[in-house]
Amino acid sequence: MTTKHTLKAGSTILGAALLAASTAACALDVEGVEAEPDLQAHLETRQFLDLAPSSHVGVVATNPGGEALPYVEPEVVGGRAVLRTTPDGWLLVEDLEVQLADVRIPPGELGPDAVQLTDVWLRLGTQLDASPFWSGDGRAAWAVGDADLLLDWSLVLSNGDAWPLATQKIDEMDFTVGIVLGDDGMVTAEVATSRAGQVHQIAGLVTFSDLSVVVDAVETID
Repeated sequence: MTTKHTLKAGSTILGAALLAASTAACALDVEGVEAEPDLQAHLETRQFLDLAPSSHVGVVATNPGGEALPYVEPEVVGGRAVLRTTPDGWLLVEDLEVQLADVRIPPGELGPDAVQLTDVWLRLGTQLDASPFWSGDGRAAWAVGDADLLLDWSLVLSNGDAWPLATQKIDEMDFTVGIVLGDDGMVTAEVATSRAGQVHQIAGLVTFSDLSVVVDAVETID
């Protein structure tokens, strides 16, 4: 059975950012009390975030005959997100790299021999820039934008070598970004995108449909 994930906009990080972004802004100046740190100040410095184990990618893959390939079930095993703001107020996702586990397709699915794919990565093909909404307390932000998504992968040859395959590009995916500054001063973010129906086709090999990518990212601790 093919695993198929759907984008859940109510997840913890994004839900918190949405709720906070809808809160009316208010501020109290209290003499002698040090101001609380805010997310915008943190993001003035480029933030490098590691992907958490809760990150996931879902997709439906079918062979040329339209039969589902249940072995193409992506598992996120690493990656990072890089975010910052610009002096004129834009929120940038400068980099998003999602490392996926190797995929092995048994003999008879795509040909007489087994197919093993390695070095499988999803990446941003274009920088994502957006105008963010900030929460009233300055500790959360939410934004939407679009960017291309790239798939890099390699084929494992019979001698064990990895042969890089052509990079595949999925144009103009719609992304949501939610960012929260926790009480511990750590930045967490969720970057998500999805597209229903056929997403990409590699002629004569495989068709990808119903793609969803939801990555939870946490501030890197040195």
